[in-house]
Amino acid sequence: MDFEKLKNLISGIKIGETNTIYKFGDIELYVHRPEKVGRSVKQTYDLKKNFQIFMKKPGHNDFKPNHLRILINLHLKKESDKKSAEKLFDILEKVYDGEDPLKFEKELSNLNFRMSLDSALVDVCCAQLFMAEQEIAYPGGKVKPPRAYIMGYIRIIREGEHEIDKLLWNSIRHPPAVKYRSKLDQNQKLRQ
Repeated sequence: MDFEKLKNLISGIKIGETNTIYKFGDIELYVHRPEKVGRSVKQTYDLKKNFQIFMKKPGHNDFKPNHLRILINLHLKKESDKKSAEKLFDILEKVYDGEDPLKFEKELSNLNFRMSLDSALVDVCCAQLFMAEQEIAYPGGKVKPPRAYIMGYIRIIREGEHEIDKLLWNSIRHPPAVKYRSKLDQNQKLRQ
């Protein structure tokens, strides 16, 4: 679904309820609105903005993927097939701009990577969910629009000039540099 519909759907889920957002065969991405804010979250956090993203995969207990999983997976994909990864990054830019990930389902399904935790379609849908989380939960943050936080780190991976361990460390502590928060020109290579 497009980005605005996704945000509205998530915002409409009642506290204590769960809603499946995407299902691909036996893989499911769903959202849960917990009744309490976790201990790691500041007590001033608005419970109405809180939701958790879950993944259900065969042979695994349901788990909460985090943005690090997406970043690692995109890094692995880029390392294993740069040409296919470029197509994936182009689609992520379109999803960042509000397009429906399922619009690209066929194209994403045709991308195969030697190294991967999840399919390209799952990556794009997870990334969209994390973008929605940032828009809903952190509208008053430093990064505008809030979804540019994760997209900035996706763009850094696309550029490929930063070591993955440093990039991951920074992604949990600091917003991406301002130059990564805006869309790249198709032919532009970011420089430091």
